Parts: sequence; C-alpha cells; structure tokens
Amino acid sequence: MTYKVYIKQDYKAKVARGQKLHRHIAYAGVLGLTGAFLLLNSFSESGNAMTGPTEVKVHLSGPASTPEITRAGQSTTAPRHVAMIQPVDPLPEWREEAAVQLPALVDETESVTLPAESVAETRNWREVTVKRGDNMALIFKRLDLGPRVLHDIMTSGEDAKTLKSIMPGQALRFDISDGQLQAMEYDISPSRKLVVSHGDDTITTAIEDIALDKKVRHAAAAISSSLYLAGLEAGLSDKLIMEMVTIYGWDIDFALDIRQGDRFTVMFEEYYKDGVKVEDGPILAAEFTNRGKTFKTVRFTHEDGDSQYYSDSGHSMRKAFLRTPVKFSRISSRFNLNRRHPILNTIRAHKGVDYAAPTGTPIKATGDGVVTFKGTKGGYGRTVAIRHGSTYSTLYAHMSRYGKGIRNGVRIKQGQIIGYIGSSGLATGPHLHYEFRVHGVHRNPLTVDLPKAARIPDDLMDEFVARTRPLLAQLDEFSRQTDFAAAEREREAELIAMNKEKPASTVTR
Repeated sequence: MTYKVYIKQDYKAKVARGQKLHRHIAYAGVLGLTGAFLLLNSFSESGNAMTGPTEVKVHLSGPASTPEITRAGQSTTAPRHVAMIQPVDPLPEWREEAAVQLPALVDETESVTLPAESVAETRNWREVTVKRGDNMALIFKRLDLGPRVLHDIMTSGEDAKTLKSIMPGQALRFDISDGQLQAMEYDISPSRKLVVSHGDDTITTAIEDIALDKKVRHAAAAISSSLYLAGLEAGLSDKLIMEMVTIYGWDIDFALDIRQGDRFTVMFEEYYKDGVKVEDGPILAAEFTNRGKTFKTVRFTHEDGDSQYYSDSGHSMRKAFLRTPVKFSRISSRFNLNRRHPILNTIRAHKGVDYAAPTGTPIKATGDGVVTFKGTKGGYGRTVAIRHGSTYSTLYAHMSRYGKGIRNGVRIKQGQIIGYIGSSGLATGPHLHYEFRVHGVHRNPLTVDLPKAARIPDDLMDEFVARTRPLLAQLDEFSRQTDFAAAEREREAELIAMNKEKPASTVTR
C-alpha cells in the first residue's frame, strides 16, 4: 500500500523557514478504521529542540511498494510495520508532504499497536580505497583520526579483527563530523560488511549482510580437450568449475575418467549490486554425463541452514571417500602386483596408484579418520597413514612436507590438507603414492567399491521432492534446449560438408 503523509500548514511554514526536520518517526497506534497518526516529534533550530508533536496523517492511496520516505530529494527508510487503515480524504488544511510506501502486513480490518521505530539520519560518508602497503593506522593518520579511536575499535570485539586483513582495492567509508569519527563501514566482501558505530562513550561493531540482487544462470558444454577449458568456454568462472569438481569428486575421477564428448549442464546464481555483477553464487543444480553415465545433482538446504548436494533420488553426493586425493593430476603408475620397480629394477608389487603433479601440490585426505602414522617410512619417504573406522585405511607417500597440525592420533576431516607432493624416498620425480586398504588388504583405489552415500531421511523425502523438483525441471528444460541447438548445429555442419563434396554440375552440348 502507498501512504501519503500530510503536515499541517502552520508547521509546514516553520519548516520552510530553515528549520531541520529530524527523521525520528514513532508509531502512535491505529484510531479505529478511519485513520492513523505518526508522531514527528523532533524539530531543531540552531540546536534548540521544539516541543509539541506534529500530527502527520497517513492516507491509503495505492499499491504496495518499497518502504521509503522521500523528502526534499532525500530518501530514508520508513517504519517497517504499520497496521492497515481504510482510505480517508485529507482535510483541506492539511498539505501533502511526502509519499510513504509501506508493506501491507495485516488485514485492513485489524487494529494493531506497534512499538516506536525511528528512521536513521542520512550520514555524510567519505570513501577511502585501500592502497598497496596500507594498514588501518596509516589510513586513520591520513584522515587525522587519533590512534586512541583506532585502538578502541580494534579491541571492541571479534568482528573488528577483520580490519587486520584489509586488501588493496577494498573500500572503507567514514562519517567524520568536527574531526570526530561517527561511524565507519568496511566491505569485507561484495555480500558482507563491517559496521562500526562510535558514540560518546561506546563503540559497537557488527558484521551485516549486503542486500544483493540474484539472477539464475545456465551454462552447458561438451568437453573436447579438458573440463577446465570447456568450463571457461561455457562462461563459468574458476570458482564454479572447482565447485563442480568438488560436487562430483566422489563419483568421477577428473584425472582419469574424463573423455572427449563428456557433457555438463549447470544452473547457478549470480549476485549483482547496482546492476553490476559482484560475485558468483552457489550451483543450484547440475548434470554431468561421463563415459555415457549421467549424474544429476541438486542443492538442498536443511532447516538448520546447512546446504548439501544430493542426487535426484535423494542420495548425498558426499561419499565416505573421495576418489582421488589430488586435483587435476596425471596418473603415472597404476595398481599392479607384477610391476618392475623403476629404481630397484626388480619385480615388486605396486599396491597403490601414483599421481604425478608439481612439488608442493596439496594432498587431501580422502575420508574422515585418525592419523596412525606420520614420519619417514623407508622407500615411501615422508608418509601419512590414516585409519577410517574399523574397515578402511589409506596411505599417502613421497611427500615434500606435512600439512599443518598433522601428527599421530589427530582426527582428520575429508578434504583436509595432510601434506604436499614431493619426491622423498625412492621416487624418480614428484608424485603421490596412494594406497587404499579394506580390512588390511590392499585394493585398487581406482576400482574399489566405496561405501554408499547417505540418503535423505524418509520423513523429509516429500519436502525434498517438492523443493527440488522445480530446479530439476528447469535444468532438464535447459538441457533439452541445449541438446536441440547442438543437434541443429551438427545438421548444418553436415549439410555444409555434403555441399562441398558434391561435384560441380556439367553442361552437355
């Protein structure tokens, strides 16, 4: 609903003579069904307060819109809650002052008493862009703000510690009045900011979300050379490509399984601020066809706010083990019980898989577990072994160095970095030797049957289906459109090729 605000003529005249109207608006309650009043109770002239509330009539006149008060070319937030009222005609002695647009929250016949709310005063922001080599002390010095204020801010709480990590190009905004800091804002990311309020005796800090506009996008491609290049050609960012690899990392070995002709379709969010894209959001749904087998996934958010990816049948994409402990590497040696050792030149069983990658490439634990060994182990060099419950265990060898905090007895999470690729021990070059054991028996990590994924509980399946069906339907429709367009391009290419192969027509005399 749109509400028009009217101020009595005598008060309008006083405002016109230069008095400043402070935007402190309090709700005064609903008077039956004929109207409502807001109290504009704070005027000032040269700092002297004037008493006596000014009556502002709220008049219902149109459709709903964004809550806002517009006055003298400035916009401020209006009270967010107000009871609905029936339309009333403005009295002749009242003059329209501004259009107030408020959400319709209750039925027109209801009467509701709401607490007082206020509209924040417009701040005079001064924006500072962080330069190379900058820190908060240098920025405060340039703004002639004392070090005591900075100290008070930095010690005000955990949120303020984000100021220790400012980066070149980031923005900070300061409201400074008479040489004193009134407020500060720091954009931690496109979607989050630190807000600092400096009162007479107190400093408060809080991290707030920045309202961004969301758009849903689609991308699809067939892989001709590599997943990464296909993703870039489809318009995906590095972040989204790696997110897709993470989602499917339990089912697809991206170092071994990718084939020319594999396809993917992705539906994801993009976030915009003032019409400009600022960052990618999460993948909402995806489809990946690898070696003729199609894997579908959809994002589902639980009641506690935790979001996970599931197959269209409700099974978690997150398995007990990752297929590979390193990303985008090359297999240099496979599981082979009759392999000839490249250094010892003798037949020695190779009870694992070797992944060749540059020295320093992170190695990730393929499953949750407990470290049972960390140290040098003969020809294995620097090694970490992990026990995963009573059935499974894994081993990672030839490391250049260990991950932070890795030691015997420590608990490890799936995907946690436990070390870095090297060539310690008997190794011809930098690589990871990875072993997988079931009840102590070596199994081929590339082909071993891994534990099945967890499933959406039965009592949540109806909700899961209802909330994910629209996403999967959109994904299917886009896939059909993409397949149709690809087929059309193939037919056009075939026709062009056929026309080129046709012999030129001859004329017989």
